[in-house]
Amino acid sequence: MNFNTLELDHIGIRVTDLDIAEAFYAKLGFLRDPDEFAPQAKACGLVHANGMRIHLIYNGLAAEQGNVLLDAPVKRPGYTHAAFIIDSMDTLLSWLKQENIRVSEGPIMMGHGRRMVCFIRDPDLNVLEFNEILTA
Repeated sequence: MNFNTLELDHIGIRVTDLDIAEAFYAKLGFLRDPDEFAPQAKACGLVHANGMRIHLIYNGLAAEQGNVLLDAPVKRPGYTHAAFIIDSMDTLLSWLKQENIRVSEGPIMMGHGRRMVCFIRDPDLNVLEFNEILTA
């Protein structure tokens, strides 16, 4: 290989309604980057204050039975979720409750007790994972 991968640039998330998705991700701290808005490609870049980026690809059709990669009985290949490191699971859980955002799984301990994990879904049922790295 003659090149070095330096970092992850962004995560693309297919959604059905840009306004609804953008409002949801704004609650998580992701705001529209005017330099990353491409209506011709049906893509809208969002950036977090910490520099993380996601692109909302707003050409999705509503699924009849949940997330086609995770909820269907036949498991097809594809990206299943984005995962974020957070500083406090308790604070996240409290905030999710206040915002009326349902936790779809967790929190659960992963690995050898070094990671607390919970999952939520966006309005299009895309899965988001949140991890608190435990120091004990």
